[in-house]
Amino acid sequence: MEVNDQGERFIHYLTEGQGGLYAYLVSLLGDLHEAHNVLQETNLVLWRKAGEFEEGTDFGAWSRKVAYFQVLAHLRDRKRDRHIFDADLMSQIAERPDPKGDQEQRRLALRHCLAQLPEEHRKLINLRYAGNGSIERIANAVGKSQSAIKMSLLRVRQALMRCVEGKLAET
Repeated sequence: MEVNDQGERFIHYLTEGQGGLYAYLVSLLGDLHEAHNVLQETNLVLWRKAGEFEEGTDFGAWSRKVAYFQVLAHLRDRKRDRHIFDADLMSQIAERPDPKGDQEQRRLALRHCLAQLPEEHRKLINLRYAGNGSIERIANAVGKSQSAIKMSLLRVRQALMRCVEGKLAET
């Protein structure tokens, strides 16, 4: 792998993660202006430590860890304000799961589970959700009663939910 490719991928990861990293910093600091300043400092540190990032690992988790330490440094430098979270609360907030990462895992699990469905069930799901079809239109299209379609959709959704939960439990 060329250094240039690594640098371009790192820049891609860094720019893609700015929104989430900024939101994370706002949640820790509670102030948009301070979060912006710490984001700039964090970006500098991330850039300096780019060689330490291991390709294939979670860039978001790595950058949040760096940001967390930047927040701690920022708070140490700014002890004059009495409205700062204490270190314990900061630690609890920082350890919360990343909702965007959870959503991505759920989306991937759902994609996997949809692929596992029998063709007939996948067709029902596509007609209902991708095609925004009403129960009545779907029933007419497949030649079944509306109550049969409702029951089939209920069963397919339950099967998808079990499959997604099972996939998420594996990780």
